[in-house]
Amino acid sequence: MNLRQKKSVIVLLMCISLTLLAACGSGKTAQPSASGSQPATETPEVSQSASPDPAPEKVTLSLMVGGNNKFYETITKEYSKRNPHVTFDLQTVDGSQYDSLLRTRIATKNLPDIIGHNVSDMARRYNPADNFVDLSNEPWVARLVNPEIIKINGSIYNLPFAASGSALGIVYNKKMFADLNLSVPKTFEELLQVCETLKTNGITPFYLGNKDGWVAQIWGLTTFSEVIKGTDIMDKINSNQLKHADVPGFEEALGQVMQLFEKGYVNEDHLSVGFDGLGAAMNSGKAAMTVLGDFLEAGDKVGDYGIFATPGVDNPDLTVGTVTGWFISKNSKNVEEAKKFLDFWSQPDIMSIQYAEDPRFSAFKDIEVNFNPLMQGEYDEYISQGKVVRQYNDLIAVDTSELFRLYQDMFGKGKTPKQVLKAWDEKVEELAKAAELPGW
Repeated sequence: MNLRQKKSVIVLLMCISLTLLAACGSGKTAQPSASGSQPATETPEVSQSASPDPAPEKVTLSLMVGGNNKFYETITKEYSKRNPHVTFDLQTVDGSQYDSLLRTRIATKNLPDIIGHNVSDMARRYNPADNFVDLSNEPWVARLVNPEIIKINGSIYNLPFAASGSALGIVYNKKMFADLNLSVPKTFEELLQVCETLKTNGITPFYLGNKDGWVAQIWGLTTFSEVIKGTDIMDKINSNQLKHADVPGFEEALGQVMQLFEKGYVNEDHLSVGFDGLGAAMNSGKAAMTVLGDFLEAGDKVGDYGIFATPGVDNPDLTVGTVTGWFISKNSKNVEEAKKFLDFWSQPDIMSIQYAEDPRFSAFKDIEVNFNPLMQGEYDEYISQGKVVRQYNDLIAVDTSELFRLYQDMFGKGKTPKQVLKAWDEKVEELAKAAELPGW
């Protein structure tokens, strides 16, 4: 090999060595391109962050409520603070105009996204299945204390503000009962025995305030509620298939309260005493019991009282008023956002804002509300146990004001229980035809 050839070999070997060194130094192996035909060109590694989520579309939720409680504004503002894309059109309507406006808006399909109203009126007047969203499968339903009390034909259409409305029954002086070793009666016969013991010991068993018709109707209201519980009686009455006078339990219920008068268990001036006088009379020790509700105005002596279910039937449940809450319009363009808002409202920290201003029996198992001893007792004994029944007035399809007057007439011995029921049936027919209810 001559000198020129040797130089060529040396240069070739040097090039090969440099190439190998470069490959080892990189620590990387060339990869084929996507087509697999050419080596991929290496590019510097750069940090790639995920692309940001698009901003939610702006939404305005319209709410219609009766009254102007401060917590409506407080809670909607808090939702907007946490969800800046949502604003609210809060429409507060005077209570006297609420139903007429709601009827108009349903008829014109111009409902707000969310409506505050009570379950009973919705069930009787506004056909929830056609007009409002079924909320039975929402996550907060599993936390409800009394889901049955708000169901309409087996479904839940509203987020309730409370576990129940006001309780109605027999308010009693716990100390008087304890002094005479009396137990809460579970049957009407037991109630008569309690009354006789009280009377024998110089205590008037019942102090009633029948001057006010709405007070006079409570015995009939609570006992009727027990008679119809778990039956289709009200469906048949509302559709003109059955009359009150033809239901034996109704006449028996009114006959029971009349026995209290006949046996001398009631204050003689009951027709001249109204609600305003009941609290003071009970606090003065004039009687051991009254027919009323958990709203007895007893002042600082409220702890002296308890309430038990009217024993018109054996082992009764406590009669409670209707429940108010939020309904979502089926025609809303913002149903999903409205559902999120209701779930937000149901959370303990948010619902506590409402209860701080407007204490009620908590609708949810994981939220506690402090009450006076009278209300706490009924909650522990009845409401939290689901031992409640919806009141008759919330199930009859017509206004019951005339029935109040008929009760007063009966207490004044102007009508018998049977005559009251027949007169009420005549009034129901008149009101139902005027309202053009189905079947009339």
